[in-house]
Amino acid sequence: MKTKYLLTLLVCLSSVLLSQSLTITKTDGSTIIFKLADIDSVLVSTASQAKTVSAANWICINNCSLTKVAVSSGVYEDSKDGLKVFGNGNYSVRLLPASQSTILNKTIYLQWKVSSSTVTVGVALYESAENLTPVCRAFSISANSGVISADTWYFTRIIIAGGEAAAVTAKDNFDNNGGTVIANSSVPVSKEVKTYSFETTTDKTSYSILSEARVE
Repeated sequence: MKTKYLLTLLVCLSSVLLSQSLTITKTDGSTIIFKLADIDSVLVSTASQAKTVSAANWICINNCSLTKVAVSSGVYEDSKDGLKVFGNGNYSVRLLPASQSTILNKTIYLQWKVSSSTVTVGVALYESAENLTPVCRAFSISANSGVISADTWYFTRIIIAGGEAAAVTAKDNFDNNGGTVIANSSVPVSKEVKTYSFETTTDKTSYSILSEARVE
Protein backbone atom coordinates (compact mmCIF):
# COMPACT_ATOMS: atom_id res chain seq x y z
CA MET A 1 0.00 0.00 0.00
CA LYS A 2 1.37 3.29 -0.98
CA THR A 3 2.30 5.59 1.87
CA LYS A 4 0.22 8.72 1.85
CA TYR A 5 1.41 11.88 3.57
CA LEU A 6 -0.78 14.62 4.89
CA LEU A 7 1.30 17.76 4.54
CA THR A 8 0.78 20.53 7.06
CA LEU A 9 2.37 23.75 5.95
CA LEU A 10 3.74 25.94 8.76
CA VAL A 11 5.20 29.30 7.77
CA CYS A 12 7.63 30.40 10.43
CA LEU A 13 7.81 34.16 10.76
CA SER A 14 11.18 34.82 12.25
CA SER A 15 12.72 38.05 13.32
CA VAL A 16 14.24 40.42 10.81
CA LEU A 17 17.65 38.99 11.65
CA LEU A 18 16.61 35.48 10.52
CA SER A 19 15.35 34.45 7.10
CA GLN A 20 11.79 33.11 6.79
CA SER A 21 11.36 29.35 6.38
CA LEU A 22 8.76 26.84 5.32
CA THR A 23 8.36 23.76 7.50
CA ILE A 24 6.58 20.70 6.12
CA THR A 25 5.46 18.27 8.81
CA LYS A 26 4.56 14.76 7.67
CA THR A 27 2.18 12.40 9.45
CA ASP A 28 5.09 10.35 10.79
CA GLY A 29 6.27 13.41 12.73
CA SER A 30 9.32 14.14 10.61
CA THR A 31 9.83 17.60 9.12
CA ILE A 32 11.44 19.17 6.08
CA ILE A 33 12.55 22.81 6.26
CA PHE A 34 13.05 25.12 3.26
CA LYS A 35 14.19 28.72 3.09
CA LEU A 36 11.41 30.75 1.52
CA ALA A 37 13.96 32.73 -0.47
CA ASP A 38 14.86 29.53 -2.31
CA ILE A 39 11.28 28.70 -3.29
CA ASP A 40 9.77 30.13 -6.48
CA SER A 41 6.24 28.80 -5.89
CA VAL A 42 4.27 26.51 -3.60
CA LEU A 43 1.58 24.15 -4.91
CA VAL A 44 -0.73 22.82 -2.20
CA SER A 45 -2.57 19.63 -3.12
CA THR A 46 -5.19 17.94 -0.96
CA ALA A 47 -6.33 14.35 -1.37
CA SER A 48 -8.81 12.19 0.46
CA GLN A 49 -7.07 10.11 3.09
CA ALA A 50 -7.95 6.48 3.62
CA LYS A 51 -9.17 5.84 7.12
CA THR A 52 -6.82 3.52 8.97
CA VAL A 53 -8.07 -0.05 8.63
CA SER A 54 -7.58 -1.63 12.04
CA ALA A 55 -9.52 -3.50 14.69
CA ALA A 56 -9.92 -0.20 16.53
CA ASN A 57 -12.26 1.26 13.94
CA TRP A 58 -13.91 -1.80 12.40
CA ILE A 59 -16.41 -4.28 13.82
CA CYS A 60 -16.21 -7.99 12.98
CA ILE A 61 -19.42 -10.05 13.01
CA ASN A 62 -20.22 -13.74 12.66
CA ASN A 63 -22.55 -13.75 9.64
CA CYS A 64 -24.46 -16.75 10.96
CA SER A 65 -25.26 -15.72 14.53
CA LEU A 66 -24.78 -11.95 13.98
CA THR A 67 -22.66 -11.83 17.12
CA LYS A 68 -19.51 -9.76 17.43
CA VAL A 69 -16.20 -11.54 16.93
CA ALA A 70 -13.54 -10.69 19.48
CA VAL A 71 -10.09 -9.60 18.32
CA SER A 72 -7.65 -12.47 18.68
CA SER A 73 -4.71 -14.02 16.86
CA GLY A 74 -5.73 -16.32 14.04
CA VAL A 75 -9.33 -15.04 14.05
CA TYR A 76 -9.48 -11.28 13.52
CA GLU A 77 -6.32 -9.25 13.97
CA ASP A 78 -4.23 -6.27 12.92
CA SER A 79 -1.26 -6.92 10.64
CA LYS A 80 1.37 -4.78 8.97
CA ASP A 81 -0.68 -4.84 5.75
CA GLY A 82 -4.07 -4.08 7.27
CA LEU A 83 -6.91 -5.88 8.99
CA LYS A 84 -6.61 -9.66 8.64
CA VAL A 85 -9.81 -11.73 8.90
CA PHE A 86 -9.74 -15.53 8.97
CA GLY A 87 -12.62 -17.67 7.81
CA ASN A 88 -14.71 -19.93 9.98
CA GLY A 89 -15.72 -22.68 7.60
CA ASN A 90 -19.52 -22.70 7.54
CA TYR A 91 -20.25 -18.99 7.47
CA SER A 92 -18.79 -15.72 6.33
CA VAL A 93 -17.30 -13.10 8.59
CA ARG A 94 -18.25 -9.50 7.90
CA LEU A 95 -16.34 -6.33 8.65
CA LEU A 96 -18.32 -3.17 9.30
CA PRO A 97 -17.01 0.38 9.69
CA ALA A 98 -17.43 1.45 13.31
CA SER A 99 -18.52 4.87 12.07
CA GLN A 100 -21.57 4.60 9.80
CA SER A 101 -23.56 7.15 7.79
CA THR A 102 -25.54 7.42 4.57
CA ILE A 103 -23.43 6.39 1.58
CA LEU A 104 -26.01 6.78 -1.17
CA ASN A 105 -24.59 8.73 -4.13
CA LYS A 106 -21.07 8.02 -2.94
CA THR A 107 -18.23 5.67 -3.88
CA ILE A 108 -16.64 2.99 -1.70
CA TYR A 109 -12.91 2.39 -2.24
CA LEU A 110 -11.38 -0.88 -1.00
CA GLN A 111 -7.91 -2.41 -1.29
CA TRP A 112 -7.70 -6.08 -0.36
CA LYS A 113 -6.06 -9.44 -0.97
CA VAL A 114 -6.67 -13.09 -0.09
CA SER A 115 -4.34 -15.81 1.16
CA SER A 116 -5.51 -18.82 -0.86
CA SER A 117 -7.82 -20.13 -3.59
CA THR A 118 -10.43 -21.10 -0.98
CA VAL A 119 -11.31 -17.48 -0.16
CA THR A 120 -14.39 -15.63 -1.40
CA VAL A 121 -14.81 -11.95 -0.64
CA GLY A 122 -17.80 -9.71 -1.18
CA VAL A 123 -19.47 -6.45 -0.22
CA ALA A 124 -23.05 -6.14 1.02
CA LEU A 125 -25.00 -2.90 1.36
CA TYR A 126 -27.43 -2.21 4.20
CA GLU A 127 -30.41 0.07 4.67
CA SER A 128 -30.07 0.17 8.45
CA ALA A 129 -26.83 0.40 10.39
CA GLU A 130 -28.63 -0.66 13.57
CA ASN A 131 -30.19 -3.98 12.57
CA LEU A 132 -28.30 -4.46 9.25
CA THR A 133 -31.38 -4.56 7.03
CA PRO A 134 -29.93 -5.75 3.70
CA VAL A 135 -30.29 -3.82 0.45
CA CYS A 136 -28.21 -5.96 -1.91
CA ARG A 137 -24.89 -7.67 -2.44
CA ALA A 138 -22.76 -5.21 -4.37
CA PHE A 139 -20.21 -7.74 -5.55
CA SER A 140 -18.70 -11.14 -4.79
CA ILE A 141 -15.56 -12.72 -6.15
CA SER A 142 -13.87 -16.05 -5.43
CA ALA A 143 -10.19 -16.89 -5.73
CA ASN A 144 -11.03 -20.29 -7.25
CA SER A 145 -12.77 -18.58 -10.18
CA GLY A 146 -9.42 -17.83 -11.81
CA VAL A 147 -10.19 -14.11 -11.88
CA ILE A 148 -8.05 -13.29 -8.85
CA SER A 149 -4.94 -14.84 -7.33
CA ALA A 150 -3.68 -15.29 -3.80
CA ASP A 151 -1.26 -12.75 -2.31
CA THR A 152 -2.10 -10.10 -4.92
CA TRP A 153 -3.54 -6.68 -4.11
CA TYR A 154 -6.85 -5.78 -5.71
CA PHE A 155 -8.66 -2.47 -5.78
CA THR A 156 -12.45 -2.28 -5.84
CA ARG A 157 -14.61 0.79 -6.39
CA ILE A 158 -18.35 0.56 -5.73
CA ILE A 159 -20.31 3.51 -7.10
CA ILE A 160 -23.73 3.80 -5.44
CA ALA A 161 -25.79 6.17 -7.56
CA GLY A 162 -28.51 6.30 -10.19
CA GLY A 163 -30.45 3.41 -8.70
CA GLU A 164 -27.60 0.92 -8.87
CA ALA A 165 -24.37 -0.20 -7.25
CA ALA A 166 -21.66 -0.59 -9.88
CA ALA A 167 -18.54 -2.45 -8.75
CA VAL A 168 -15.23 -2.29 -10.62
CA THR A 169 -12.27 -4.38 -9.46
CA ALA A 170 -8.77 -3.79 -10.81
CA LYS A 171 -5.19 -4.79 -10.09
CA ASP A 172 -2.15 -2.53 -9.60
CA ASN A 173 -4.39 0.40 -8.65
CA PHE A 174 -7.98 1.60 -8.74
CA ASP A 175 -9.45 1.60 -12.25
CA ASN A 176 -9.79 5.39 -12.22
CA ASN A 177 -6.12 5.73 -11.32
CA GLY A 178 -4.46 3.56 -13.95
CA GLY A 179 -5.38 0.08 -12.68
CA THR A 180 -6.22 -2.81 -15.00
CA VAL A 181 -9.86 -3.86 -14.73
CA ILE A 182 -10.36 -7.57 -14.06
CA ALA A 183 -14.06 -7.66 -13.09
CA ASN A 184 -17.13 -5.43 -13.02
CA SER A 185 -20.78 -5.84 -12.18
CA SER A 186 -23.86 -3.85 -11.24
CA VAL A 187 -26.99 -4.52 -9.19
CA PRO A 188 -30.12 -2.41 -8.65
CA VAL A 189 -30.43 -0.30 -5.52
CA SER A 190 -33.94 0.86 -4.63
CA LYS A 191 -33.43 1.84 -0.98
CA GLU A 192 -31.30 4.21 1.02
CA VAL A 193 -27.86 2.78 1.82
CA LYS A 194 -26.50 3.54 5.28
CA THR A 195 -23.47 1.27 5.51
CA TYR A 196 -21.65 -1.68 3.96
CA SER A 197 -19.71 -4.77 4.95
CA PHE A 198 -16.61 -6.48 3.61
CA GLU A 199 -17.25 -10.22 3.87
CA THR A 200 -14.87 -13.16 3.89
CA THR A 201 -15.88 -16.79 3.41
CA THR A 202 -13.23 -19.49 3.72
CA ASP A 203 -11.75 -22.12 6.04
CA LYS A 204 -10.24 -21.34 9.43
CA THR A 205 -6.65 -21.23 8.18
CA SER A 206 -7.20 -18.86 5.25
CA TYR A 207 -7.93 -15.18 5.38
CA SER A 208 -8.42 -11.88 3.60
CA ILE A 209 -6.65 -8.61 4.36
CA LEU A 210 -8.42 -5.27 4.03
CA SER A 211 -5.72 -2.65 3.64
CA GLU A 212 -7.61 0.47 2.56
CA ALA A 213 -11.23 1.54 2.92
CA ARG A 214 -12.80 4.91 2.34
CA VAL A 215 -16.07 6.46 1.17
CA GLU A 216 -16.12 9.58 -0.98
